[in-house]
Amino acid sequence: MTHVIADRTTISQGMPITVTTVDGLDRIEINNRLHHLGDQILKLKMQQDELVQMRQMIDFENDRREANDLFDELFGG
Repeated sequence: MTHVIADRTTISQGMPITVTTVDGLDRIEINNRLHHLGDQILKLKMQQDELVQMRQMIDFENDRREANDLFDELFGG
């Protein structure tokens, strides 16, 4: 992947400064995007954990029902 590195003039505390950018993004913009992605990843991980827990609950319930059905078959319950 090819990236373009360039300088850009911006205003900081009322004074023009030159910052280095990659593909038009300076360090602060890159950090902000990384922070946003980290938040999104955390939310997705929490959703994933919840879905895994729900799937485990279904598996546990199915195992419990199968054990009860087997008990009923063996002992006429």
